[in-house]
Order: sequence, then C-alpha cells, then structure tokens
Amino acid sequence: MALVYQVEEMQSGDQVIMALKELRLLSKDQGSETEALRLFEQEAGILSKLVHPNLPEVIDFFEEGSRSYLVMEFVEGHSLQKHLEIKGAPLSESDVLNWAIQLCRVLGYLHSQTPPIIFRDLKPSNVMLTPQGVIKLIDFGIARTYKVGKKRDTVAMGSENYAAIEQWGKGQTDARSDIYSLGATMYHLLSNMPPSPAFLLSIPLPLRSYNPAISAKTENAVKKAMARDSQQRYQSTEEMEAALLDCLTVPFVDSVVSLPTIPQPPTLPPKICPACRCSNKPGAKFCIGCGHSFLGALPAVLRFIQPVGVRWEMPIQKTPLLIGRRSAPEDFCPDFDLSFYDPHGYVSRRQAQITRSGGKYLITDLGGPNTTSVNGIKLTPQVPQEVRNGDQIKVGKIVLKFHLS
Repeated sequence: MALVYQVEEMQSGDQVIMALKELRLLSKDQGSETEALRLFEQEAGILSKLVHPNLPEVIDFFEEGSRSYLVMEFVEGHSLQKHLEIKGAPLSESDVLNWAIQLCRVLGYLHSQTPPIIFRDLKPSNVMLTPQGVIKLIDFGIARTYKVGKKRDTVAMGSENYAAIEQWGKGQTDARSDIYSLGATMYHLLSNMPPSPAFLLSIPLPLRSYNPAISAKTENAVKKAMARDSQQRYQSTEEMEAALLDCLTVPFVDSVVSLPTIPQPPTLPPKICPACRCSNKPGAKFCIGCGHSFLGALPAVLRFIQPVGVRWEMPIQKTPLLIGRRSAPEDFCPDFDLSFYDPHGYVSRRQAQITRSGGKYLITDLGGPNTTSVNGIKLTPQVPQEVRNGDQIKVGKIVLKFHLS
C-alpha cells in the first residue's frame, strides 16, 4: 500500500533523519483507492494521538498532488521477520521473551485508550528492533477502535498465520485478538515456522517439536495465548506479561529505560545421547555421534510448495486425513481445508485422503471431478498409493510436499 523512504529534514539546520511514508494508489478500482486512503489516514490519525516509547513518533501528515504522506520517527534496525531471515533458525528464547514483554506493554497501552485500540495485525514484519534492543510496533493500517456490544467486525482483516479465529468473520476483535497474534508471533520466532491459520481444524505442532531447547513454561505460555477459544487465552496483556516474566531465567531489563544489550540465559549443560553417550550442544536435535533423534516421534507434515510464499506446515496428527474444500454454507469441512488458497474451486470438497498403514503413509484420490497427482503422475481414483519423504502432491493448482521428520 505504501513506500517508506529515509529522508533528511534540511531547513532546521539540524539535519534530522526521519521516515517518509508515501501512499501509492496503484489500483484502477476507485473503491480500492478510497479504502486505501481511508486506512492510510486512519493510521496517521491513530499514531498522532499516541505517545509511547515502543511506538514511532508521528511528526506530520500532508498531501502533495494526488499522493498522501506521513512523516514519522526513523527507526534504526530491522524487523523481526528480517532477523529470522538472516539467522535462518529459531531465535533465542530469552530474546523473544524480552521482546514479547515489551509488546505486552505497548499493546496494553493501546488497549487502555478510550475507546480501546486493537492492533489486529501483529506479526514479525510489523515489529522493528533497534540496535539497543527496543521494540517498535509499526503499521497501524488495519487497527480499529473497539465498539462495545458489536457482535462482529464489518471486515475480516489480518495476516493468515497470525490472525485469531474471530478475525475471519467469526466475531468482533478485542484485546484477546492481539494476544493471539502475539502468541503466534512468538511461535514463529521460536520455531522459525509460522503457525497454521486459526481457521483450520489443525492445531499447530507443539513448539518444542521444532525447538526442544525452549522451556516447557514458554511453550505453555504461547499455547495459552494461541487458544482458539478467546475465553481460554490470557484475558489481558498484563496477565500475559506476568506469565512471560515467570518464564525468564534472568530478571527482565527494560531496554526502553536502560538500553542495555539484551541479557542471555546462563549456559546450559550439554545434552548426553542415551544411545552412544556422546556429548552434544544443549539445543541439539540429533546426536552428532550416532544420529539419535532427541525430538521423539513427530508426525509427518504437508508443506506448501504452491502457492509460492505460503510458509506453514499441516501436521498429519491423525489418519485418515481428508483433504478438500469447505462447502457453503459451512455444513462440511475437511480435515485439511484448502478453500482459502483455492478461490476458483480447482479442489473438490472430498479431493483426497491420507491414511497410515503400519509405518507407511498412503494417499487415495477419492474420485471427484478434480484430479490428484504425485510427482506429476495422476492417481487412479480409489486406488491407494504410498507417499514417501519428499514426494510432491498436487491437488487442483495447489502443490504440497510430504515430509517425514
């Protein structure tokens, strides 16, 4: 929706560095342009009234010709999404806890406004981290004010991996919706894998399946924050902050006040392999000596290959697993609902089924109007075929990779 430039203010003589956000209306649809301008002005209106160390300061808002501009504090550093991309692995538990506590505080500030402000789009790419360890929450384009008594939001908005179930037309978003998104953001940072969308039946794999180095307390805190039922989540950011503080192995240091280097946890003892007694790093997933897995038995997963850019896994935690699309009205929903990624209906309601027989996984095309193929070979309807690690399954225009842990 916008481009952001680093700019320098010259007239004052101080050469102050700022960020200039420019709205770019690329759509030829007048309705889309009007909505984009409304969201842009909404972001300017919300931020201009807020003062908090974890929010960027708004300096000015103006129009020039047919374009709108927002002048803001320039935030040095990278987004948490960029940090994940640079490392290519789960991030430090102590770091993530410290960032999440800061996010609890800024979200609590937003929720305490009159009326409360619900952010609705918390995710790693919308959180900046300065070199001093200070978190800055950015991009208020879809934030909204909470309306008491309203049963559901007019528009369902948010990012698929981080939005609570109520953001998909199931109800009104409130402070607990931001708590879900914070839990989902922590899940991604601690596992390097975005959680599956809340509108699916599948529950994301336990965090320690991806990252056994994190504590059970932290895993449970994230799980509670991500409960599908909002009544089962933390009911306020203050409650969640208290739980996260309890997860820390060292005292929390407020980076906003003291700007220190984020503390690291104490050195953990080496992990001894029960099979060969070899000494391994504390966070090792497999023994360096004999290859023994420290993860235990994990379910097989289906990973998206197409559409490009979808990054999450569907665990095959039970079989048979029915792959298909939801019918309208919602009187039928398969175990793995691909409707969100199949707007043109290339996937059947009952497309295919995965079963497990002994140690093998079998896939069966259920004979609908659309075909299923494995590694480019069309399946014969109603005839089970074994799928092996790395096989690519195509249903409609969606391609999934079968992966055995």
